[in-house]
Amino acid sequence: MQRLAGSMTPDQERKANDAANAILAELDKAETPEECEAISEKHAKVFARLQQVHPVRAIHIVNLACLKKREFEQMKNRQAQEQAALWI
Repeated sequence: MQRLAGSMTPDQERKANDAANAILAELDKAETPEECEAISEKHAKVFARLQQVHPVRAIHIVNLACLKKREFEQMKNRQAQEQAALWI
């Protein structure tokens, strides 16, 4: 039986979802931008493969990474504002 390009077996689908969930869980627990960077480097090959075989899961990972980045920027801005308020 010939499969269409891009289709996955149930086992491949499960493995792709497991890999994506592992990356998402690590990103969700990250508390610093440096931790996010390390996670990105650690999972670069897996993420590249996910982009090919399961682009929806890859987009989910990118979206979470963007949310974390904004969260860290907002935290940094809040800390700067709090520090500035001490000098007023």
